[in-house]
Amino acid sequence: MKQKLIKKIFIIGLISSLAVLHLYSFVFTPITQRVILKNIYAPAVFSVYSKDNGMLYCQLYGVASASKDFKRDCQITPKAIKEMRHFAMNYVRNKIFLEQQYTIHYQNGWCFLQNGGNLFNEEIIKDGYGVVQYFDTSQPEIIEKLEILENLARSQKRGLWKEWNQEMECLKSTLRQIAQESQK
Repeated sequence: MKQKLIKKIFIIGLISSLAVLHLYSFVFTPITQRVILKNIYAPAVFSVYSKDNGMLYCQLYGVASASKDFKRDCQITPKAIKEMRHFAMNYVRNKIFLEQQYTIHYQNGWCFLQNGGNLFNEEIIKDGYGVVQYFDTSQPEIIEKLEILENLARSQKRGLWKEWNQEMECLKSTLRQIAQESQK
């Protein structure tokens, strides 16, 4: 009798631990590694080199910035997009450095770029050179924190919010609309 009870407890414990491990993979980024930053393609898009995996592509989770390919109904002129992208790229080049070692975490194909305690996904939003992107909302607590940082940057007119407030609002609303359409 005791042996059956112990066996049942063991099986329940085993199932519980597997369930916890399964949930863990959804909450935390499953792939973490040290990398060398190789290229900056756009303010939120990089390539990195990993000793174990070679060259990897990194698009920041929850972050979007002015893109030369941005074409929508709002009133952003090509000249404004070019200037916004220029300032955002300069910001990025002064904040993160090629051939520097970083920690990178991947979640659903998106990345989190970190140097020590500094998460670049948060810094670019907080400093006003990006807006929150909603294409993947699997990490709602991170999206919520990014929204708080974006509201702070907007209210304090940091970065691009200082000169291009309307354009940043347009970029944000357009990207949110695209994300909503793609989730339907």
